[in-house]
Amino acid sequence: MTRPARRSALAAAFLLAVATVSFAVPGLAQTAGSATIDGTWEGPWYRGMSSGRATFQIKDGAGTLQLTNGESFGEQARALTKVSFDDKAFRFQVDGGGGPLTAALKLNDRGDQMKGMGKYEGFGVRFELTRVAK
Repeated sequence: MTRPARRSALAAAFLLAVATVSFAVPGLAQTAGSATIDGTWEGPWYRGMSSGRATFQIKDGAGTLQLTNGESFGEQARALTKVSFDDKAFRFQVDGGGGPLTAALKLNDRGDQMKGMGKYEGFGVRFELTRVAK
């Protein structure tokens, strides 16, 4: 067997092995899922010289965000839209009083903290969240 043919055969065998393991081990083929981040998350948010406390309630790919001290955003809990989670980053949009807030927060390896940036009214918003014990 020639060297290129051997490489092709090894690559095909590797892909077949990965596909077999992915289907044989439940959940491995589709590890991404919102269940990983379901629950309550709290922590500070920062926007320029303003800051406050953020509380996320996440369940089954949906949820709410409530900000304290968010003058134009409002104090009430608002529904998350365009929610996605790919096992690394939690992305969402939520309509505040001054328009949509969009953000992407990265989950740490232990699964107990999410940090990241977003935009609201043209300004950057930073979130530093910790999972609240269930």
